[in-house]
Amino acid sequence: MNINQMISLLPEMAMFVHVAESESFSRTAKSLGVAPSSVSRSITRLENALEQKLLHRTTRKMRLTNKGEEVYLICRDIMNSAKLVTNAVKSDDTAISGSLKVAAPKALAKQVLMPVILDFMTQYPRVDFQLKVTDQHVDLIRDDIDLLIHITDTPIEALVGKVLSECRLIMCASPMYIAQNGIPQSPQDLLKHNCLCLGEDLKDRCWVLTSSNQTCSVNVRGTFHVNHSEIRREAVLRGLGISIFPEFSVHQYILSGEVVPLFDNWHISGNYQGNVIAQYPQSKYLPTQLTHFIQYLVEYFQRGKVD
Repeated sequence: MNINQMISLLPEMAMFVHVAESESFSRTAKSLGVAPSSVSRSITRLENALEQKLLHRTTRKMRLTNKGEEVYLICRDIMNSAKLVTNAVKSDDTAISGSLKVAAPKALAKQVLMPVILDFMTQYPRVDFQLKVTDQHVDLIRDDIDLLIHITDTPIEALVGKVLSECRLIMCASPMYIAQNGIPQSPQDLLKHNCLCLGEDLKDRCWVLTSSNQTCSVNVRGTFHVNHSEIRREAVLRGLGISIFPEFSVHQYILSGEVVPLFDNWHISGNYQGNVIAQYPQSKYLPTQLTHFIQYLVEYFQRGKVD
């Protein structure tokens, strides 16, 4: 394909990015002020030129093919490069603008990320920051997300990752509960205690603890199950029972003595452990607002503002 042919396909590439992100020909047409048939013709021209099927189309749903996902990422880079060209003369911080879409788990977003997000928005008021809080799996393409911040020990291999901090799980109880019920000395002792679980499925009741020479799985029992860490934490603070939390959720309460860590020399398995990591697509042309926010996150965590 010669340079003239490539240049002629730039409008089709831009249209394809719109379609991939909106997952709809009609929404793309409405957004751009063109007829749906014009959108369809643009995608067909791009597919014919590349000799690749980019979209699976049905009457109800549209999704990218495997090759379509690859082409989308490249075309998005091209669009981002065009934005960089238009913003090239802007060098001061206040000139940084544009949409920034970030996804993060609920507890991490509220208890850790909100201060840094608000600080960032104060420094860069022209950035349109969209935060999606969810504990469900996030697909950056499908969900139209620029940056995923999550806690995991298995980062998504297809994405670039910046490790921000370590995060381990802490089992704890209040001094009041311990005074009334004692401290469990072994994992099996948990069977005698009121253990407060996430409660979303039966696996949440299986607590797995690993020491240097053994792994113990205990099917705990309890009188209160809730899929919200702050509510569960309040129950623990009031002496209702024992529960497990990400370290950031209880760190200040451990320092104040309001809760006491249990099995501190054991590794506790489960979700929300590993590293707090920011992940984004591989690209030479990331939007300026995204690169600034990633650097802002890195510096924020390095300053030790997050425990």
